[in-house]
Amino acid sequence: MLLILYYLSIISNIYILLYIISNMIIYNPHNEEIISERIDEAENILKEIPVKHCFITGSFIYNKNYNDIDVFIISRTKKKIELRNKKTKVTIIDFNSLYSLFYHSASKSCIAKNILPKKEIKATISDYWNVINEAIPTLLNEKDKFHKNVRFLILYTEYFKSGNVLDTFELSQKINSFSNYKEILDYIKKESPIIIRKNSKKSYAKRFFYTWAGHYKELLKYKAQNFLYELTHKISEGFIHD
Repeated sequence: MLLILYYLSIISNIYILLYIISNMIIYNPHNEEIISERIDEAENILKEIPVKHCFITGSFIYNKNYNDIDVFIISRTKKKIELRNKKTKVTIIDFNSLYSLFYHSASKSCIAKNILPKKEIKATISDYWNVINEAIPTLLNEKDKFHKNVRFLILYTEYFKSGNVLDTFELSQKINSFSNYKEILDYIKKESPIIIRKNSKKSYAKRFFYTWAGHYKELLKYKAQNFLYELTHKISEGFIHD
């Protein structure tokens, strides 16, 4: 089996460790140990997909035990794609989503059919707040059953905190570092006000978060809205004292 090692320069002069094995591309920026037999399994799955760009990521690559095989297909098709392997979970990514933080995270460490297209990330503080706004109710309702909204919450927080895009392996590690949902709430209470003050213009942010605070104030009987109200208040206070 032919193995060629490349260093591929991409956006912002970041270097990705990239292997070409047979006809498969393996993105492995942290040189994590990949279960070797999974490469052949991934190749068989990806060859079945009639598109140029598709990839597999997640626990299937690194863990002996896994629930699903996360398959991502970059396509404009709206049709449902079913594969022979019933453990596959297919997600279609539109070409317009190549700018998303989600795509950059999912594709950072993966097995792909071809070299994947890359676009510069487009993510704003407004996007980050929308993620917080969706994730907090989910977190309080489901508690320690971490839904995908919670994964987005950690992904966006770490990105705006450090500029680093966590891949699926790193993201799972980060989430597993929290003992329970209360630790995630404390993490958001601590990090999000600092991040938002650092990445927002004062005049815009004050108007934006005062508006949200007014919305939440009418719903304080709900735990999630109470948490979000206190968070917006803390963010707004930070701008007043800057």
